[in-house]
Amino acid sequence: MGEWAAALVGEAELGDRRLNRRLEQIVEQLRDHAQETIPEACGSWAATIGAYRFLENDAVSPDAIMAGVAQATVARCPSGGVLLAVQDTTSIDYTAHRSTQGLGPLESSRRQGIMLHSTLAVTPEGTPVGLLDQQLWARDPATLGKSQQRAEVPIEGKESAKWLHPIRAVTKLVGRRCQVVTVADREADIYEVFALADELDCDWVIRARHDRPLADGTGRVEATVAAAPVLATQTIEVARQVNHPSRTAAVEIRALQVSLAPPPEKGTVAKAQWRQAHPEVASVGPTQMDKLPFGVVLVTEPHPPSGTTPVHWLLVTSLPITSVEEVLTCIHYYRLRWLVERFHFVLKSGCQVEKLQLEQANRLERALVIYSVVAAWLLQTTYLARTMPDAPATIILNDDAWRVLLTVHYPHRPLPPEPPTIREAIRLIARLGGFLARTGDGEPGAKTIWRGFRRLNDMAVAYRIFTTVTTVSLPQKTCV
Repeated sequence: MGEWAAALVGEAELGDRRLNRRLEQIVEQLRDHAQETIPEACGSWAATIGAYRFLENDAVSPDAIMAGVAQATVARCPSGGVLLAVQDTTSIDYTAHRSTQGLGPLESSRRQGIMLHSTLAVTPEGTPVGLLDQQLWARDPATLGKSQQRAEVPIEGKESAKWLHPIRAVTKLVGRRCQVVTVADREADIYEVFALADELDCDWVIRARHDRPLADGTGRVEATVAAAPVLATQTIEVARQVNHPSRTAAVEIRALQVSLAPPPEKGTVAKAQWRQAHPEVASVGPTQMDKLPFGVVLVTEPHPPSGTTPVHWLLVTSLPITSVEEVLTCIHYYRLRWLVERFHFVLKSGCQVEKLQLEQANRLERALVIYSVVAAWLLQTTYLARTMPDAPATIILNDDAWRVLLTVHYPHRPLPPEPPTIREAIRLIARLGGFLARTGDGEPGAKTIWRGFRRLNDMAVAYRIFTTVTTVSLPQKTCV
């Protein structure tokens, strides 16, 4: 499948060429054996020792690895047009690993692990491109449940700053290459996020959690947009939820341009003192956001099926919503947000990262960044077959691999001169992993594609070995 590891980790500068090469080797090994232990993935004692030494090396910074990965992601993004920077947070649970040091509390003090906030690059067509940013941290147990003084601490001193860091990092990285639109769910409905994006001239589509007051004092956002006439109706796919299968929903769409009132300042003196004590942290600058129009889009399901939760999305955006097409575009961008959730699912389920036993949180953080590279690649490969079905399979396979793939499935047919399409190749790979490809089976998922890639890789290795050997010398036997 080619020399793709260097293209995924980019120009990651770890301070030593040997470390750079070791990173590429580990990525290649994990691609083919991500669900197995590190010794099983490495395949030899020397490679295993090299991988463990890399993960234990305090000179290797997860941020340096991610910097190279982000640069490689941007290099693969098409210039011009729109690039979605989709953000989300998940927790990596290591509660069962009692001896691991440096972990922090998760949803409760009984659960221990590492928090992970990922920013995934996604094209408007719905193809994941790769990671743009990733933050990892262990929460401080001393601060758990202590929220009485939150108003006196600026956002830079809170965990909520995780939403600001990718906006700064991606803006600096992408520059004027394309228009970046941050997409996030309700947790990102924070005034400082809007303020920073406005300061950096960025766009966003965020699902609102707060029903904010209007700047003119005439009411609140949701009631105002709910009173507007229906702009359009649409049938959308609703993702599967706990105890509820995926379904379609007939929704009504309303939209308005409004101006939101800024939140009242609380604890201003304490915030100024905090910023003075932490000059290394970039603060959110002053803004005139209360004077800028916001687009508000309300998506509701008036007649949901019995026993289901109706669709109710209140979206705020910096994008124009002056036409039906622009409103539908905002909704489409928000619906692509769930791809970052799929990325986290692949990282946990496909890569089995919660089974890692590396004894130290800093080692786990290095491993999580590396596994994330592999998980993002698998997610991209899965969706390329859906968004670019007629593209040639050479996007993901070299010549040996696609020839082996066709030979295994069609042993009695001559090989065609041209490679199959990427959709054909992905379905054949998934069949190696257990996908039945029946009429009603839809498109294969990440798990069967991953299993198929593992089998195909073994076959391709055998193919290269056998085609390299031109002569075989056998010991001469004496007939008695």
